[in-house]
Amino acid sequence: MTSNDQSDGAKGLQDRGAAALSAAATTAQQALDSARGTAHQAAESAKDIVSQAHLDEVGAKAASAAANLYRGGRDRLAANEELSQAAEQLSGAIRQNPLVAVGIAFSAGLLLALLARG
Repeated sequence: MTSNDQSDGAKGLQDRGAAALSAAATTAQQALDSARGTAHQAAESAKDIVSQAHLDEVGAKAASAAANLYRGGRDRLAANEELSQAAEQLSGAIRQNPLVAVGIAFSAGLLLALLARG
């Protein structure tokens, strides 16, 4: 196997890893957007509850709402077939070429940090 063949193989792995990472980032962004909307609704509901109930009742209702939100988000992510396939592909690409995976992870972290700041 020549160094050119190895370079092409690494490039293919990098492309697959980048595609899987992109799919995972898109799905994560959609889940985050959905969670923001749900959190906003929960905050509005909490305002209504506070004006009508005692603090003990509010705490119990808030804990119940938080548990429901957590379970809903976890179930959405677990049920997403596309995310599962992307995770499997990414895991295989990492095992085959860990140095490329480190570079992709660094780039993705930098991108997410820049997006979070903006």
